[in-house]
Amino acid sequence: MPRWSSFDGAADRRLVQGLNDGDRTSLAALYDAYAERLFDYCVSMTGEYKTAVEIVHDTFIDAWRRAPRMRDQMRLGSWLYAAARRRCLQRGRARQLHWEAGPDFADALPADCAEDAGARPEPPPVAELAALLERSLARLDAADQELLLLSVRHGLRPADIGAALGLSARRAAARTRRARSLLHAAYEAEQALYARRCPGAGRAGEAAATGGAHAAVAERPAAARRHGGRSRRAGGVLTARRSSRSSAAVASRAHSDGDGRAHHGNCPACRRRRRVEVGALLVHAPSPVLPAALRHRVMHTATDPELAGYRTDIAARGGALTPDGMPSQPDVPSPYTRRWLFAGGGMAGALVTALVAALLIGPGLPPSTISWPPFRTHPQPAVTPDRQNNEQPHTSGQSGGRPPLAQAPAAPGVPAVPSPQPTDTGTYRPAPTPSPTSPVSPSPTPTTPETPPSPGIPTVVPAKVELYGTKTAQVRLTAENGPVVWNSVSSSDRISVSPAQGSLEQGDSIDLTVTLHTTFLNPPGEGTVTFLVDEGPSRKLDVVWGFYLI
Repeated sequence: MPRWSSFDGAADRRLVQGLNDGDRTSLAALYDAYAERLFDYCVSMTGEYKTAVEIVHDTFIDAWRRAPRMRDQMRLGSWLYAAARRRCLQRGRARQLHWEAGPDFADALPADCAEDAGARPEPPPVAELAALLERSLARLDAADQELLLLSVRHGLRPADIGAALGLSARRAAARTRRARSLLHAAYEAEQALYARRCPGAGRAGEAAATGGAHAAVAERPAAARRHGGRSRRAGGVLTARRSSRSSAAVASRAHSDGDGRAHHGNCPACRRRRRVEVGALLVHAPSPVLPAALRHRVMHTATDPELAGYRTDIAARGGALTPDGMPSQPDVPSPYTRRWLFAGGGMAGALVTALVAALLIGPGLPPSTISWPPFRTHPQPAVTPDRQNNEQPHTSGQSGGRPPLAQAPAAPGVPAVPSPQPTDTGTYRPAPTPSPTSPVSPSPTPTTPETPPSPGIPTVVPAKVELYGTKTAQVRLTAENGPVVWNSVSSSDRISVSPAQGSLEQGDSIDLTVTLHTTFLNPPGEGTVTFLVDEGPSRKLDVVWGFYLI
């Protein structure tokens, strides 16, 4: 039977409603119901009384402010244990559960172990029981010890343990069963060690060894007795004394195995120790005394208006709450964290698979004909239909006729062309063409022919561009030994030069931008940009790029 009873869901709900309304009486009732068991839990977890007092104080102040936020108001006890546990982990949990030795351990001895009906046997020493429990728990890890403390000593159900530890009820139940089985196995091992160290077990072992040796001597063959107590093997080796020692060793081992179990029924001390259950030791371990002044301190901190900032700081140190309103535990990852880790791991695996596939089959793929967003979109010349010369002559008699165009004045020295004249029938008659006259042209003046400039030579600096981690690079084109009219041609549609063409005077330079156009997956490659000139040698620019994703 646990040291404290289980939680009352209806009472917890009324307390939560009172805390939500700011009722001081509800806070006092909450302290009276849970202060002693929380103090015992904190002392067992931390091993320090002063630290346990501070944790209990902060737990009730935090509950005064944030406990009404829980979704299931019947889990008030689990909320308090969760808040206290988080602060115990922040302060530092002890390696082993802690309590002091006291007379309470004597209550763990059952009353039916009397040697006769009218007397109760003397219980085992308290120090021996405390050491037995301590050594049994030392064989377990800290998580199993905490599960046993909550389930056996404090009487929490698996659902309450799961809510306090941030686990599901099914997982909490499985871990609790596993911890109980480990504790029983460790307790049996420690009982066996105590039985071997029992003084009565040593005397019984000597008697068994002596009896075994005498039996071995008595069973020697008659031929050995005729040889003076000595028997010989084929090689003539004496074996009488060795047989005695071997028989004693066998008898000793038999006592430690089979006779050791029989010793528990014959030795009163071992029999009393064996009847003490390990769960009873854990339940009846001494409980620390709760300080009487702690209740007044909790009520004063919770109700004093001048300590509002202090209460806020205490609640902030309590950490965030889960979606159910329970205090989050530092050793349990959030469900959102697990969800994001699972999604991130899946995305990383898919990305690595895509990269490996691109590296394996990427160099053999043809260049993509689709580019998004579109690059190198130069304006195209407009296409206009040719005007058909099928216009019909317009007459002046028609309503939609076009009037004749006025004759433009002739230039000086050029004879005027007469315009056509209308006739009486409404048609136009062409005007007579004047006879051409040969104008007198002035004598030409002699001119000296100009010598055309010699073509220049383009130079590109640098001669090679490496695009690793970037998609653009700058190069400089310079005209030497004369003017240059140049044009750029790329060997790959993934490389472009801006501007793509132009002209330079002698000694002039221009900075060009080399751009790499990528799609979703782009394997490594290389290309060449050739700068062509009208007259003179061309220049080449080597471009190398690495793997790009998008």
